[in-house]
Amino acid sequence: MSTTFLNTKSKGITKTVAEFSKQDDQSNKEFREFIKKQVMEYRKEGLDVFKSPRPGDDQRN
Repeated sequence: MSTTFLNTKSKGITKTVAEFSKQDDQSNKEFREFIKKQVMEYRKEGLDVFKSPRPGDDQRN
């Protein structure tokens, strides 16, 4: 199962804002489109997020 993290970076520290996992009945294309929409929504709200295959520094410990 594929997991994508939406992270933001401030003062050299990466923080995870959201975590999404691909559903069993979801195609790769559908999952990519969903992530793209989520990034756009977070940016509309003023959070400069980027997608990443890894969690932020705040989630690693």
